[in-house]
Amino acid sequence: MKRILTSIVMLCLISTTFAQGDYEAFRFSQIEYQGTARYMGAGGAFSATGGEFSAISVNPAAIGLYKRHEASITPLSLAFTNNNSTYYGEPSFTQKAKYTVPQCGLVITNHIDNSNWNYWHFGFGYNRIMDYNNTFRANAPVNKSMADVILPHANGIAYNALTGDASLAWSTWLIDTIPGTNNQYYSPFTDAKLNNEALVKTSGAMDEISFSFGGNYSDKLFIGATLGVPVLSYKEVISYAEYATDSATLAKGIASFQTNSAQQNSSAGINLKLGVIYQPVSFLRLGASFQTPSYFWKVKDSYSRDMISYYTNGKNSDTWSYDNNYRFSLTTPLKFNVSAAFLINKRAFISAEYDFIDYSMAKLYADDYNFNTENQAIDNKYGICNTFKLGAEVNVTSKFLLRAGYNYKTSPYKNFKSSFNGSAHYGSVGFGIRTKYVFFDLAYVLKYSKDSYWLYPDTVQYLTASEYQNLIQNSLPDRYTSAISTRGISHRIVATIGCKF
Repeated sequence: MKRILTSIVMLCLISTTFAQGDYEAFRFSQIEYQGTARYMGAGGAFSATGGEFSAISVNPAAIGLYKRHEASITPLSLAFTNNNSTYYGEPSFTQKAKYTVPQCGLVITNHIDNSNWNYWHFGFGYNRIMDYNNTFRANAPVNKSMADVILPHANGIAYNALTGDASLAWSTWLIDTIPGTNNQYYSPFTDAKLNNEALVKTSGAMDEISFSFGGNYSDKLFIGATLGVPVLSYKEVISYAEYATDSATLAKGIASFQTNSAQQNSSAGINLKLGVIYQPVSFLRLGASFQTPSYFWKVKDSYSRDMISYYTNGKNSDTWSYDNNYRFSLTTPLKFNVSAAFLINKRAFISAEYDFIDYSMAKLYADDYNFNTENQAIDNKYGICNTFKLGAEVNVTSKFLLRAGYNYKTSPYKNFKSSFNGSAHYGSVGFGIRTKYVFFDLAYVLKYSKDSYWLYPDTVQYLTASEYQNLIQNSLPDRYTSAISTRGISHRIVATIGCKF
């Protein structure tokens, strides 16, 4: 009864625990532009080419190339994702299909007579700039437990002052006090032979509503500005379990335990993009753009977590859980883009561009918490990510076009070796049918990526300074090797319809 009453008190104290960390700032700072099938089919390399709605979200000056009004919508974006994950050397496989509508836009042009400013333009619409839909699993026999991470941070704290996972573990007997002490702990799962299972599901997206304005000066200089309003919706559900497989551990009374957690985030932000395209000669266009940091005010964070132990006598402990609702603010890094496009007899183009973003510039903050630890972790763990894009389009006939593209995104992690990675490759092909008034575009995009995911919450933040330096050298302490290595292959089909008037 004393243990039950103490647990109830502790669960009341857990209201100050929340799920935000450096990874949330990193996750919500990432961008992976989707959009029209023309944009996707040519690798998204339209920042200097212009005249393409989705390119306005990267370089607003792209709006300056329009000569007629245009309305477009992408009613089909169908992705099939295969994830091959490895956990302690054991492979697992998952599949997921997802349908979305990633783009809708309108561009209005205004021709100006008797002026070097030939056109002014206004654009409105939205693009999907990040898709969070993913599923992967892990299953492996190991002799390490989540308890190995919890114990070092529970030791020295009295049982009636434990919070977070340490409180749940104590309440469900995954850890218990060493006899004669009230702040030193042991676990029946330490050094045990276990089978670990996990299933991670993420869903949601970041869509950006855009208000764009641009101009055309003598068909040589094109300028633009976009006010962006990114809208965030994210959900992550994790089920994790450990099962004892040796008689020595089973003799201690606990056969297995399970945790379930759910996190949801929602918010809206604001940013400003400025861009320019210059055409010094008829066959060459040069582009550059800058995006301010996106400011997300009052990101709503809802987090729940429960833990339950199953005993060898067939009974189970009560399920202990905590819930938390919190609001914080986030500033994402600024972004730069430079580009060039070579025009070939008005029948084709070849374009290239480069994106720069430094994820260490992301920052979390709130009125009632300073986030110093999390912001320092952001600076320590994340760094510069470079993205290179190549694209091409050719008019096979006056109405039929072919496209192809390739992107490469480097690892965003600072000083970490290949186990963290985070890089991605994209290849695309597509075609378009265009008449004077209507058009139809179709594209296929293949994505290959790899990354690491830690099952234990805040695993890397638990590291001491010396352990962190060892981590940079790719030498993890045993209790922090719970990363799932994932290799994903995504097949995406995109279709766009539109009209010019």
